[in-house]
Amino acid sequence: MITMFTMMPMKLSTKLDRLTIGVLPVKMKALYMLDCPRWVSIFMKFLGIFMSKKMKKRMVILREWSALEELVGGKERIPVGFGQSDGSLAVDLVKDMYSS
Repeated sequence: MITMFTMMPMKLSTKLDRLTIGVLPVKMKALYMLDCPRWVSIFMKFLGIFMSKKMKKRMVILREWSALEELVGGKERIPVGFGQSDGSLAVDLVKDMYSS
């Protein structure tokens, strides 16, 4: 978890916090959830009652890591060491662009 929190340099993180002020304008095409406990799928079914069809379609719980590969377009788009997948993307775009 520490790695994820420190992935972005502090200076950039502060600038993004000031820019967004509590909201993050991101267009979400899909949210894939992997290795979810059973209660998450039950909770998502309950929330589905209150969500639009479009939103329900975008929130996908995947049972197997192999399904991720075909959804994102191949191994070359998955970072090396990402979960249980065999990704081959060795470039860290965030680190290369913003880290000194």
